[in-house]
Amino acid sequence: MGDGPYPHRRWGSRLSVAEATGGRPPGAWAALAGTIEIQVLLSALALSATFSALYPESFATGGTVLNMARVAAILLVVAVGQTFPLISGGFDISVASTMGLVSIVISQWMVAGGSVLSGVLLGLATGALVGMANGLFIAILDVTPFITTLGTLTFLRGLADELGNGGSVIGLPAALGFWGRANWGPVPSAAAIALLALGVAWFLLERTRFGLYLFAIGGSREAARIAGLRVRRSEVLAYVVCGMYAGLAGVLLTARVSIGQASLGRGFDLLSIATAVIGGVAIGGGVGKLSGVVAGAVLLTVLTTGLDIAGVNSFYQQMATGAVLVLAVTAANARRLWRVWFSRRKWGKAQ
Repeated sequence: MGDGPYPHRRWGSRLSVAEATGGRPPGAWAALAGTIEIQVLLSALALSATFSALYPESFATGGTVLNMARVAAILLVVAVGQTFPLISGGFDISVASTMGLVSIVISQWMVAGGSVLSGVLLGLATGALVGMANGLFIAILDVTPFITTLGTLTFLRGLADELGNGGSVIGLPAALGFWGRANWGPVPSAAAIALLALGVAWFLLERTRFGLYLFAIGGSREAARIAGLRVRRSEVLAYVVCGMYAGLAGVLLTARVSIGQASLGRGFDLLSIATAVIGGVAIGGGVGKLSGVVAGAVLLTVLTTGLDIAGVNSFYQQMATGAVLVLAVTAANARRLWRVWFSRRKWGKAQ
């Protein structure tokens, strides 16, 4: 994923001094190895090698790879959607509840006789509607993203439980498995859909004014407003995209497990943010690449799958995910400080 035709990372005060002056550590290989995406992918490869050596009969198998592809696909879809409000300077912690609501709504629709395709479209529309509500409260009414999406999270959780009578919806059509359990040739369907969703997101961020505006707003909302950019509309659209992607993830997860459940997406709210941040998307906005989000999804999937095979309980897995997130942010800050120091040193010698 390239930076596109727009100078995204040159908007706002979040651009480092080194990037602004072109100061980078010398050497093409050093520059490549210094990118967040490569660092995260190398970490994922190291973890894969470790788990493969420790558990060759369970981790290093084709079945495990396919299963990781399905798991990573759903996480990637949610995280890619989460990237839009993150880049604009916000976030959405209601994505997990949106997934649960979508799971209940589309399951009841299909059990009542609706087609699978109409159920998928209904899921996307439901997610988009939730995102629009979040965006209107945040962008138009100036309610903070945390309060807005926390309220939405609580409301949607109660709504989904009420609609589902606190239980699961069973009897879904077998054709739904085409969207989450089947293989499209050698590729799991969920992974193929995730790649398509990634391509759409890349186009929006890198080839449209909407993407340019999001980076500008994340860099400095006030400067973007003074420059005449459509700040409020862009923020609303960012949350609409986030909600739609959460709806798609809810569809994929429902298709994978073949039941509708209000708690189906639980945990994806913080996991989606962690995935994006590990991949280099800045909390506070203005900086981020989808290639980093992909790397973050791969790393977390390898980590959780390996720990599952090792028999590590879910509590320790949560601790490990939190530790990886903190280390990733710490490494990003250290990298930024190194570039600033190197740039100042280079500038001083030039004087």
